[in-house]
Amino acid sequence: MSTNDADLLGRSDLVGTITAWVITLALLVVVGRVVQLEMFPSENLRAIAAQHTGRWSTQASRGDIVDRRGRLIATTTYGYRLFVDPSRFTRDRADAFSQLAQATGMPQGEIEGRIVPRLVENLRRLDEGESLIRYVSVGEVLEPSAVEAVRRLAIDGVHLERRPVRITPSGDVAAAIVGKVGVDHNGLLGAERAFENNLQPDDGSMAYLHDARGRPMWVDLGAFAKAESGAPVALSLDLVIQDLVTEELRRGVEDADAAGGRAIVLDPITGEILAMADVVRDVPGLVPFDGALVEDAFENDIRFKVIRDDPGRDVHAAMARNRCVEDAYEPGSTFKPFIWSAAVELGLADPAETLDAHHGRWKTVYGRPLEDVTPKEKLTVSEVLVFSSNIGMSQLVDRMSHTQARAAIKKFGFGMRTKIGLPGESIGLVTSARDWSKYTQTSVSMGYEVAVTPVQMVRAFAALARSGELAGVMPELMLTAVDPTAPQAFQHRVLAPGVVRLAREAMGGVAARLDEKLDREDRLETTPAYLMFGKSGTAKQFRPDGKGYIDRQYVSSFVAGAPIDRPRIVVLVVMDDPGPALIKQRQHYGSGVAGPVVRRIVERTLPYLGVAPLPESLN
Repeated sequence: MSTNDADLLGRSDLVGTITAWVITLALLVVVGRVVQLEMFPSENLRAIAAQHTGRWSTQASRGDIVDRRGRLIATTTYGYRLFVDPSRFTRDRADAFSQLAQATGMPQGEIEGRIVPRLVENLRRLDEGESLIRYVSVGEVLEPSAVEAVRRLAIDGVHLERRPVRITPSGDVAAAIVGKVGVDHNGLLGAERAFENNLQPDDGSMAYLHDARGRPMWVDLGAFAKAESGAPVALSLDLVIQDLVTEELRRGVEDADAAGGRAIVLDPITGEILAMADVVRDVPGLVPFDGALVEDAFENDIRFKVIRDDPGRDVHAAMARNRCVEDAYEPGSTFKPFIWSAAVELGLADPAETLDAHHGRWKTVYGRPLEDVTPKEKLTVSEVLVFSSNIGMSQLVDRMSHTQARAAIKKFGFGMRTKIGLPGESIGLVTSARDWSKYTQTSVSMGYEVAVTPVQMVRAFAALARSGELAGVMPELMLTAVDPTAPQAFQHRVLAPGVVRLAREAMGGVAARLDEKLDREDRLETTPAYLMFGKSGTAKQFRPDGKGYIDRQYVSSFVAGAPIDRPRIVVLVVMDDPGPALIKQRQHYGSGVAGPVVRRIVERTLPYLGVAPLPESLN
């Protein structure tokens, strides 16, 4: 190779190298500029980019609510809601509003009330050069036939948007517990609100850059978020048990001519609420409470309205006040097992001990007259529960100090919320230590001067219905299904197992007397297949003004556990205001109006749960 050729080759390599470096540097500058524009755009560029950035969203579904066996209680489907773009709404069709009303079934005035003010506002904004209102929702989700009718109208500015709809395939049988969701599909009442964090979905989205015609160009890395549906929630309720409890409660309310009724079925082992029903009956002729009419009300056939007004119940069952959680009542004699057990626990009474029952009439040491429904000359301490003796209970509670009696009541969870998770729960009422008197001491032994909610009552009674190492331990109430293999969360122990056994034996006698009474009155439909233990209660209805009681209006209840040897359920039935005809016949007591309902619930629930009946009942 000549010297000239070598020089030319060297110059060529140098030019190539320089060119490569120039191109590389140019690319680095371009890439740097792109990075700078991407990471740190100017305000002007941001404004321009925003005009070419779109967002696409995917709606996720709210989580389902199911019962303990997976049956669907509440789920989400989709429908269409009417909305209007006021800036494009037709101005040349005078009948647009009437056509929309006819198509949707909504009142024309309601439609005009939503749209017309926005049309007027847009005229003002147009004059002022402001941005116009482009969206106004009108009404709720439409029926499918209404959707098609709106589409056929083809009115300018009238559109349909896809919206989630919460439905309850199980009907209204558990509506007050499940609750409802709002327009934005957020939980407002009941379990829908209590488990909002679990049920709430995360909608998906994707941000993208589009061209001047709105056509998508590309999506940045990480600009896509997947839609995640809400988690399902399994309630502790069993729809089969809920349905039969509601059926029996309604029957019992009608039979008793009562103003209402409440019922709960609890699994005492796990603390799960298996059913919770609340019935309010429309009784003709009820009179709003008037203190001036109380004295002669019964003789003048005046029956006061004792259940608080509940406007939500008239709108929808899901909006009704849940009286099992929110409304307290004086429990009467169903409260006696707790004071009785506390006296035995403290060593102040022996179940075999005999008390003077004074033939059913007696005065306390401070002169308060007491009377028993079933007069007896003598009663053992156990028989005090069996015959529900006020006289016997007053003697037992007199052996306790005021501090001991009040502490026993608080120990069973009365006067505090169960924290079941449903909104509006009442704490009930326990007289303060400062206001506790000798009169209070006697009253609480009979279930007066104390107010409880049904959920408090079943929780406390569950301590008497648990067996083995759980006997005497009060469970935590659960509204969600519990894994039976998981360790149980214990609350504090309230009674020794031996005391639980004695109380259960005594209340077995109460249930036996109930069955004898029902059999004698031909009110037992079949031979009982299960032994149960329980307690009836009848208390005067307290006055809404807090000045004592309404004469001849009552709250009658019965609480029981079954089967007696190893209880699987606790059942409470509360009858609000049994009718005056039963009162005149002295058939208004808890054993007469609530007891039969409890017995029927027990006889229908235990076979469903697979509990074997008594051998003799199979013959």
